[in-house]
Amino acid sequence: MSWTTIARREYATTRDSRAIRWLLWLLAITCVLSGYFYPITTDGAVTTRTFISDGVLLGSINHLLPLIGVFLGHGAIVTERASGKLTLLLSLPYSRGDLVVGKLVGRSLAFATSLITILAVAGALVVYPFGSLALGWYLAFIVVTVLYGWIFTATATAISMLTRSKHLATVSAFGLYGLFVLFWSPVQAGLRYGLETIGLTDAGLPDGVLFLFGLNPATLYDRILTGFFIERAGPYAGSDAWYLSEWVALALFLVWAVVPVTLGYLRFSNTDL
Repeated sequence: MSWTTIARREYATTRDSRAIRWLLWLLAITCVLSGYFYPITTDGAVTTRTFISDGVLLGSINHLLPLIGVFLGHGAIVTERASGKLTLLLSLPYSRGDLVVGKLVGRSLAFATSLITILAVAGALVVYPFGSLALGWYLAFIVVTVLYGWIFTATATAISMLTRSKHLATVSAFGLYGLFVLFWSPVQAGLRYGLETIGLTDAGLPDGVLFLFGLNPATLYDRILTGFFIERAGPYAGSDAWYLSEWVALALFLVWAVVPVTLGYLRFSNTDL
């Protein structure tokens, strides 16, 4: 047996989850409606590249895709570990690596296949009948967006590997979503306002502080889109600091895709069940 068997099982099980189906349908509705209304409400040239800057599209992706990732990953390991099923599963010819890879691949494919279809339909609505297709840019945007969902799925799975408590894994994973997606920007804005109020700065946050706030994967996703895809000034446009460039953001984005789940697995592979 191999990880592919686990991946097929996880893919089928995840697709049957009511919560995941509802979230994917909500993401589909908002993205497809965005693709339908964008050509109608936009002045000037309409292309799939300019569509990437649509506020409804990005808003739904920024908020719903991480939530889907957290739902997919937070119980991946700890649920079976807490129930005792994990010990039984590992008594079969599976290694812990097979288990983790299979669960990650199967659960990630569950959202990735839907997301690719959703964005393809939305892009087709933008192109037909009067828009134009910037295929390379749009495909790159889809790849980056799938990776964004993977980051939250993998990070939530890493949390699931680090604890024996399903409650603790749930609170930690959804707390991470709340911190990174819901509260990060208000905290940054509040800090900026406080520093300006007491006179420590009058031109926004210092570059070093911006870099620290920019380590958040949701912020990195926005920086990558702004730097490579969207023709508008981003929050770091006025800075010449090399570490605030979109290339550094892309490198950090890839770090998020690999490091948390790797660290979680290293701990999981060396702990007693």
